[in-house]
Amino acid sequence: MNSRIRDINKLYWYVMRCHDAEEIEACIDQYNAREDVTENDKIDDFFIPLLAIRKRVVDRSRDIWENDVLRHQADENRKNNELRNTLRKFVFLHARPSVFDRQEHHLPAQKWNIGLTRLYHYRDALGHEITIDDQKMNTFISGCLEYLEHFEIRTKDSRITEGLQVTVREGAFRNFKAEVCNIHYKGDGIRFSIAIKFFANDKYIYIHDRKPEDVMIDEQDAVLFSADFISRIQADILDILSRRVNKKETPKSIKDDGRHLRQLYYLRHAIIDDTLRSVQLDALMSICASLSRNAHEKTKYNRVVKQRLKMLDQQFPNDQTLLLTARAYLLTALCISTKDPEYRNQLKVIVRQQMPENQPLNKFFSLIKKM
Repeated sequence: MNSRIRDINKLYWYVMRCHDAEEIEACIDQYNAREDVTENDKIDDFFIPLLAIRKRVVDRSRDIWENDVLRHQADENRKNNELRNTLRKFVFLHARPSVFDRQEHHLPAQKWNIGLTRLYHYRDALGHEITIDDQKMNTFISGCLEYLEHFEIRTKDSRITEGLQVTVREGAFRNFKAEVCNIHYKGDGIRFSIAIKFFANDKYIYIHDRKPEDVMIDEQDAVLFSADFISRIQADILDILSRRVNKKETPKSIKDDGRHLRQLYYLRHAIIDDTLRSVQLDALMSICASLSRNAHEKTKYNRVVKQRLKMLDQQFPNDQTLLLTARAYLLTALCISTKDPEYRNQLKVIVRQQMPENQPLNKFFSLIKKM
């Protein structure tokens, strides 16, 4: 333990672990009731998520799949239990450092503090005991109780894109910085998850099913949350491509364009319910990878785009316009990535003969001809 912290001996919230946290409340009460434990060495307060978050019954019958309300409730119950399970071994103690001295009557010397009911410190990567200040702990407790089915704790998700940050607008985590992940474009609007780094050891609090109005977004990132995000991304990519093809880049524009391409590329993990927009996004992300000169990602997206092309007839069996639009976007991506004249000839037929009114595709084709 840090000697300075030990000398001050003030109250901290300690993050502890216990294999049988459900039994630990009675043990703490027993410890505090001992007459030989001084007031300074008592546990001032505690929070046991396993007891605070009650287990819910999850209906797994077939009937629930035919009822939206029951299915939603079953899903909420399942997420509640997942959160409870994630936190099942955590115990938070509000106590002074002296409580953990290895002396007679102090916490480590208690007869029950062995085996499954042993309390041990949750430590960071350097082996230091993890503590939380009062304000942050109150926020955490409120978050557990406020968000429940939208809330979980786990290690960092590889799909979190560092740099795409927002500030939580309201609720228990108001004004906390968060990183965006799992963007989902649905028929009724945009949903995403936010990840807040709360503990050490790369433990993040994830809050799911957030909307753009739940967070404050930097102006430069606003495109990622725009309802017309495909059009916005497309316009930005056309600007960058035009500067490059027409040799109008400057050192500053090259730097700015590189940063913006990386920003746009954050969207590659987005989930889109609309099939055409999903195809367009894959095509635009392929172009981003090509313009970023990222060989690995470009090769990966070549495979994705070619696979998309093979499946188009199945995805748009009854709408020729949607089919042609989707094919044109995928061919555009392959033209820019591979510079294969065969893809360019196929794209020319669609753009010039079958869809001459589609301005974005015409702009792409005009630039492709100059490459």
